[in-house]
Amino acid sequence: MSKEHPTLPVAEIRACLKTYKMDYEEIYHNGIYIAELNDGKLKKIANRLAMSYSINEIIGKNEKEFIEKIRKSDYMGSFKVEGGSYNLRKRVGEIVVKEKKLKVDLKNPDIIIKVCDGYFCRELYKIDRSQFEDRRPNKRIYSMPTTMHPRLARALVNLAELKENEIMLDPFCGTGGILIEAGLLGIKTIGIEIKRELVKGCKMNLEYYGIKNYEIYESDMREMDIKADAVVTDFPYGRASHLSDKMDKLYRDAIKKLAEFATKAVIGLPSLKYNELLEKYFYIEQIHPVRVHKSLTRFFYKLTV
Repeated sequence: MSKEHPTLPVAEIRACLKTYKMDYEEIYHNGIYIAELNDGKLKKIANRLAMSYSINEIIGKNEKEFIEKIRKSDYMGSFKVEGGSYNLRKRVGEIVVKEKKLKVDLKNPDIIIKVCDGYFCRELYKIDRSQFEDRRPNKRIYSMPTTMHPRLARALVNLAELKENEIMLDPFCGTGGILIEAGLLGIKTIGIEIKRELVKGCKMNLEYYGIKNYEIYESDMREMDIKADAVVTDFPYGRASHLSDKMDKLYRDAIKKLAEFATKAVIGLPSLKYNELLEKYFYIEQIHPVRVHKSLTRFFYKLTV
């Protein structure tokens, strides 16, 4: 897993496994996440994850077990070794060459052997993290400075446990950052935005990324009557939003409205002051604090009715 956040990477993995109803037994997580499961839909999960680097199969919990598994394997072609110290990588490479007569290829190997936290692994799927950098707000057709990073937006979508063709609603969609990440996963997206300029910009961004299965409404979300499988949104905020009576009323009205839209939600709020109100309408499953900058921390909630 990436170490960009203490709790979101684990929560994202668990949510993706649940999305595809994969039976798994969680064994360990601390920098790496280990679970016993079959391959099943791991490729789909690899295409979704934002806060992990790769999915790997453990082929040895120690060197002796690794040697035995390598000897019995049907590995062919070329390989390279990643992780661990130089001496350990060299030792692992020597074992593979001796037992399987494979050739080393550091640029385009058929097999990648990894040493991670004392485990000997084979990489099954590499997660394309560069795609999120390619979709940073400043690279879109239309952007605003407050737009969240695509990697965080994708993680929030994954927390909602939505499969392809299910419906996700973002009632504060802005320029469409969350809608883009959902749409790229084949999820039908609905956005609500009160500002006309942002509505136009949001549509431009969705079209730019080839997303067609969407609906955008120019409206106050409190006046809309929409049903979705899940809501995923980041509530609007400004530097003094916590002092504004108008913003406070919007938050309180919106929280009540969310339960009419869907039975589950993933939302971002600027404080924990709304917990009691949230608990009137939802069960709070998770809270993930995310530091935006020195004076602002966002709290991302996973909620169910």
